[in-house]
Amino acid sequence: MDGNATLPSVGQTWLADLGPDTPLGHFTVEITFDSATQVSFEVTGGAIKGRKQTMEYTTTRLRDGLYVVRWTEPDAGDHVTHIEDYTEGTCMASSVIGGEFVQLHGKWTRVR
Repeated sequence: MDGNATLPSVGQTWLADLGPDTPLGHFTVEITFDSATQVSFEVTGGAIKGRKQTMEYTTTRLRDGLYVVRWTEPDAGDHVTHIEDYTEGTCMASSVIGGEFVQLHGKWTRVR
């Protein structure tokens, strides 16, 4: 395990399609890894469509192609942990949103 790994997606944008059965409706979000320490997102589907944030993140490489990515959203203080599988094209998002634990999973696809 590498506790300070650089993601293979730095400089790229990825789509997390977390499906229709979420507390936020069909939740999709485009995530751009601006640098090895800064990430931006834009929610493209679901109840909070249009929400945008930029923040710092940390990452751990579990194995080739599998990473844990963590950040805290500055506007609401929501804590997010992603498990991103670049080999299988899947992701899981665990979040504490407004004091409530939410866990989602879905497809992970490179957009650009």
